[in-house]
Amino acid sequence: MATSKNVHISWFGGEPTLCTSIILEMSSFIQKLQKRYKFKYDANMTTNGYLLDCESFQQYYKAGINAYQITLDGWNHDVTRPHVSGNGTLKTILENLKSVSSLPEEYQFHVTIRHNILDGDQDFSWYDFLYDQFGTDARFSVAVVPVNDWGGETVKKLNILKRNKKQVLQTVHEEYLDKIGMRREGKVKLPFSDICYASCPRGFIFRADGKVEKCSIALNHPKNQVGVIHAENGVILDESACKLWCTSDLKTECLTCNDVLSCLNICCRKVIIVDGRTESVCLCKTLTDKRERVSE
Repeated sequence: MATSKNVHISWFGGEPTLCTSIILEMSSFIQKLQKRYKFKYDANMTTNGYLLDCESFQQYYKAGINAYQITLDGWNHDVTRPHVSGNGTLKTILENLKSVSSLPEEYQFHVTIRHNILDGDQDFSWYDFLYDQFGTDARFSVAVVPVNDWGGETVKKLNILKRNKKQVLQTVHEEYLDKIGMRREGKVKLPFSDICYASCPRGFIFRADGKVEKCSIALNHPKNQVGVIHAENGVILDESACKLWCTSDLKTECLTCNDVLSCLNICCRKVIIVDGRTESVCLCKTLTDKRERVSE
């Protein structure tokens, strides 16, 4: 860390807010290192928002966490994401977000409300509601994301959009957000924006059991493990394993692709390393084709 000019920490789980004491302790340690070595530090959190009350939010903010992603599945949220007790969670999460939104402007943070969409999702009244709640707070925005099959049994029961419908329906949703004036994520595509953190040379996942991995989709896969955390020797990395996740050649089709600068053909190395695809193809095309087959 002493040699890094920028340190970015993402907290996710499981549910990270179940481990507040650990987050605050580690964040405090990083902030002390920041003062000593003068690197730029920022942090974000992916959370369900259920425990993110205003008091906790201010603790996290002081610890350097200033950006959040929270998934709200619209009016159906209590069905798709119930509490472990079986009760609904939407009311509590919305109350938490409203209390956070009431914080004064000197709190410079950003909350992305993620809305996952399936085939047939056309009820835009949810966006009207979000605008009524957060439309005047520039610190909140909405991200529309088609559901993809990343494995497991639950996803097989969902009505996932096929490839030829994903972009169409996503665009319809995004155009409605633009129409009502709700801020949204992904409005401008930036260079390198499609490159996964797993493909960044110094992007790592530190697991609670001491494993160091790359991809959050392929957790516990042996080819995903690139190191360990040692009690005395610190982080020990397998540099050859790390390199596999961070290098890929541009293909002929990449040279005529409009999105080449956002991807650089390392958008998702998982399809090569874990799924066993050939190195001779464009990763964007391989990933898209795979999702299409899964959805059909």
